[in-house]
Amino acid sequence: MTFTIKEMHRDDWTQVRAIYGEGLATGMAAFMTAPPKWASWNAGHLKLGRLVARSDDGGILGFVALSSVPDT
Repeated sequence: MTFTIKEMHRDDWTQVRAIYGEGLATGMAAFMTAPPKWASWNAGHLKLGRLVARSDDGGILGFVALSSVPDT
């Protein structure tokens, strides 16, 4: 299987949210039980560093996004 790494766009959210939900369903990915809605997720992540792994047929295989943390 081949794939390319591309910048994530708003239109990718449906597929990204589904992948996010699959991770949450394991009970080991985060403390939440359901993926957030776009507005909440968007507000919590930097605009820079949002990437998707896209298959040759256009499907999204995975994603990564950066969020800020306090410098304390």
